[in-house]
This record gives sequence, structure tokens and C-alpha cells, in this order.
Amino acid sequence: MLLGLITGDIIFLSISIFFISYLTQLSSNFSAYIVIISCFYLLFIAYKFWMFNENLVQEQAVLDVNKTFSTYRDGLLITLSNPKTISFYLALVPAIFGLNSLQQYSLLLIIITVITLSIIGSLYIFFSWKIKKILKNIKIQRILLKSLSLMMSFLAVVMLYKEVILLN
Repeated sequence: MLLGLITGDIIFLSISIFFISYLTQLSSNFSAYIVIISCFYLLFIAYKFWMFNENLVQEQAVLDVNKTFSTYRDGLLITLSNPKTISFYLALVPAIFGLNSLQQYSLLLIIITVITLSIIGSLYIFFSWKIKKILKNIKIQRILLKSLSLMMSFLAVVMLYKEVILLN
């Protein structure tokens, strides 16, 4: 499944690299508008995390050999059907690397993305077994969600402030 998730991210990263370059030629402020829209979406997600009141830890399904073969496809479809992924790349890639050099560094960006997602995904898989015990406590889940919400809100506000200042 992790390989499917990574493949979906690479597809979206590639789209953002080449799509942004094309659209920036049409409108010089296009990337700023995408960043602003993505910031509001990030604030919406932060709000949803803040208001989430269900249990994060659910019982693990029994592994079935037949289902194991379709997990790559499932990971790919999860990523490709998630609007947060493409908005993440459309907002952050040009904000971090600038617009002029995206296509020059496309291979480097893809390699960095694969390495980062492999490390983070592998650590997530490894530590998820351990953290499930800790996250059974609903109070700890709430603290985690509120903290994530605050971090996402802070990131969105900083990015929004930067873009508004740059547009003026």
C-alpha cells in the first residue's frame, strides 16, 4: 500500500511541476491564488481535526492473502482521490522551490519525495503498532488532534500572510 501511496504522490508532484509552469505563463499571479486557496483548505482541515470527536483507533482487520495483492492499487487510488495531496503540491512546491526552476529540478524533487515518503511511511508502519496502545486513550487522541490542528492552522496563516504581502 505504501508503494501505491508513493506512486500517487509522484503522479501529483509531476503534474504540479509541469502544470504550474504552464499556468504561470498564462497568469503571473496564478501560483499565489493556488497558495491562497490551499491555505483556506488547510484551515478547513485544521477545523475538522479540531472538531473531530470519534475514536481514531479502530480494530485491525484480519489480513487475507487475496486482499494483500490489491493493496498497491488501494494505496494509489487513495492518493489519487485525495484533493489534499494535489493542493499540497500545488501550494508548497512553488512556495519552497520557486516557479522558475521547477522543471530543472523535477528529477531531484521526485527522488527527494520518494525517499521522504519511504522513510516516513516505513516509520509510520513500524511505530503504528506501538502507538496504537498509547492512542487507545481518548484524551491522548484529543491532544494529538488539537496539536495537529494548531500546527496546520499556523502553517496556513503563515503561508497566507506571505502570499498576501507578496500580492501587494
